[in-house]
Amino acid sequence: MIGPVRRVRRALTVLAALAAATSAHAADPPDMAAAARTLANNAPDALSRRSLAQVQLPDYELAQFRNVRAHYQRNELVNDQIVFCGELDAKHPTTGQRTGWTKFAYLPGDPTTLITMTPGLGMREIGPQVLRNLCETGKEKWLEGDFTPAFQRKPGPSAETAQ
Repeated sequence: MIGPVRRVRRALTVLAALAAATSAHAADPPDMAAAARTLANNAPDALSRRSLAQVQLPDYELAQFRNVRAHYQRNELVNDQIVFCGELDAKHPTTGQRTGWTKFAYLPGDPTTLITMTPGLGMREIGPQVLRNLCETGKEKWLEGDFTPAFQRKPGPSAETAQ
C-alpha cells in the first residue's frame, strides 16, 4: 500500500517542479530586458545615422511607429541578438510620399539593419522571407512591453551627421 502513495507523492513533486520551472522560465531574462530597453532608446539615433553611405530611415522625425515588440535570440557561439518587430509609416526617400503602414524588423548592431516590405525603405532586397523568419515564426521569445514610445522619440541633432 505504501508503494502507490509514494508514486503519487513523486508524481506531485515532479508536477510541482515542472510548474515552478515553467513559471520561472516565463519571466523575461533581466539582461535581455535591459538590453532591449537600451537598444530601443538608441533606435532613433541609430536608424537616422549615416552608415556605409546609407541612412536606414531618412526623415526619421516624420516616421510613425506602432506595435513595436522585441524578442531575443540566445546564441552559443556568437553574441545574443535582440530583434525589434513592428509597423512603420514613413516618408519614402525617393517619391516623398507616405509609405502607409508596413511591417519592419530592426536589428541593432554594426551595421544597423532595417528590413521592410517596402522597396526603397531599409533593406527590402532581403525583405519578405527574412522578415518572416525574424518576426513571424511563432517561436519568438517576446519580451514584455511596448517599445513604440522609444521608437517615436526624435533623433538627436548629431545623429544625421555622425559617421
